[in-house]
Amino acid sequence: MIQEGTLRGFLYDAYTGRRGQHASTGNGVRGSYRTPPSVSPTNLIVEPGELDDSELLRAAGDGFFVMSVSGLHSGVNPISGTFSVGATGRLIAGGELAEPVREVTIASDLVSMLKGVTGVGAEARWVPFGGSVLVPSVLIGEMTIAGA
Repeated sequence: MIQEGTLRGFLYDAYTGRRGQHASTGNGVRGSYRTPPSVSPTNLIVEPGELDDSELLRAAGDGFFVMSVSGLHSGVNPISGTFSVGATGRLIAGGELAEPVREVTIASDLVSMLKGVTGVGAEARWVPFGGSVLVPSVLIGEMTIAGA
């Protein structure tokens, strides 16, 4: 989908493929038997970088380490790519993890967020996000945080 920083393609299920005059990429996923299928990544792999976790924290300096998000079902605009979701995690102070934080909101848009990637971790982990996504830690240079 993204190759050397350039968007090369999109995900399609049968319905969105027909609407956009593209072939399906086989990415139709059903959340439960009560919901119709929709587009979602399955076995999406983000290539790891070269920085270990301590190097990413040092590169961040001061910031916020996101450990979990909530509200993806209602806080993301699929048309514009903007999002505002709840988050919990830990503050980063002087390149080290500091006190825990909960009930904050993070907001951005997908294009700005992808352009703002300043580092990628070396260790990836599987995340159950509408399918299976293998992703390393990602350092994003700037994002709006409220409530901290």
